[in-house]
Amino acid sequence: MLITSDSHTQLEDTLAKMAEAAELDQTRWNRLKSAYEAISKWLSEDSDFFEDAEIEIYPQGSVSIGTTTKPIGKSEFDLDVIIHIQLLSSNYEPQTIFNEVVRRLNENETYQKMSESKSRCVRLNYKGDFHLDVVPGCMVVVYDKNLIDIPDQKQKIWLRSCPRGYQAWFLDIANRVQLTFLEEAFSASKTEIEEYAKKKPLQRAVQLIKMRRNIYFNEQLENAPTSIVLTTLAAHFYEGQSSISETFEGILTQIRNHIETLYPNKPFKLPNPVNPEENLADMWEDKPELYRHFIAFIQQLSIDWRDLKASHDIVDESKLMKGLFGEEPYIKAMEAKANAVNHRRGNGLGILPSGIIVGKESEESLPIKPNTFYGD
Repeated sequence: MLITSDSHTQLEDTLAKMAEAAELDQTRWNRLKSAYEAISKWLSEDSDFFEDAEIEIYPQGSVSIGTTTKPIGKSEFDLDVIIHIQLLSSNYEPQTIFNEVVRRLNENETYQKMSESKSRCVRLNYKGDFHLDVVPGCMVVVYDKNLIDIPDQKQKIWLRSCPRGYQAWFLDIANRVQLTFLEEAFSASKTEIEEYAKKKPLQRAVQLIKMRRNIYFNEQLENAPTSIVLTTLAAHFYEGQSSISETFEGILTQIRNHIETLYPNKPFKLPNPVNPEENLADMWEDKPELYRHFIAFIQQLSIDWRDLKASHDIVDESKLMKGLFGEEPYIKAMEAKANAVNHRRGNGLGILPSGIIVGKESEESLPIKPNTFYGD
């Protein structure tokens, strides 16, 4: 972690660590991967419907683009995986495919106890870990491995989707910045770039927006804008900034201007970038009150962010950070900062002219005495 007296670098470092604290950790990611691979194996071993069907399973949504965030007040993450069944959707009724997936999962005693059928997925509840929404899908055409039809078993229709196409679209935009502000700061301090600093500013900004969304709508989550809407808007309005704070502020400003200039009183459509016929914000047309809640959320977030940027007192800043993005992520970020300081004290610390604290191996740094906490 970077320890620095520069306020902008401090803000960047704290924002990155808070987002990291709220995301799916590597241990849980490994459990998720094992879980969906086991599901794929179980379906593939079916001696009935799926016996001759090739099945591919892969994550979609926030897992696939690196923007996971833990819901407020829960230890479980809400995660999605696609069961890509290599059968043409045109040969089957949507409810047939859905029902066969349900049947096969219920033949497993473990899955049967943890499964819950939804409109477009089967939710498996790994208590204390994650809710895994298993979304079945079939090929649309044999020559396109990304395009799928998802069965909506309640409406009894196929819904066109392209989760891997969306993943590629988002990551292409996120990767437009080659060297992030934090990576540059690490390089300037001549220390190895830590993993948390390698994630792109767009990914971190989306995480922070969703973290704020979860807190703002905590008591009324049914009124909250969906993650796909927030993520798509963020990517649309991203202008390649290299820092998290500039990315966050730029996206927020662009969304607010878009609303106030063009759509102050009526909802706008948000085409799926990989399936333009799909309106990702169609819920606003069905329930206009949700659009009003979205506008209020963006307006309040703009005010709160302005207050944070204007605050320089460490006590006020900590209160604003906790209020915006959550007390737990903030505490974890500060704990990580403290641990980094103590670790480097043990190895010897130095300070660069810029104010960044680095290891003693840096030739340009001045030494900092270790703290024994006993006045020695």
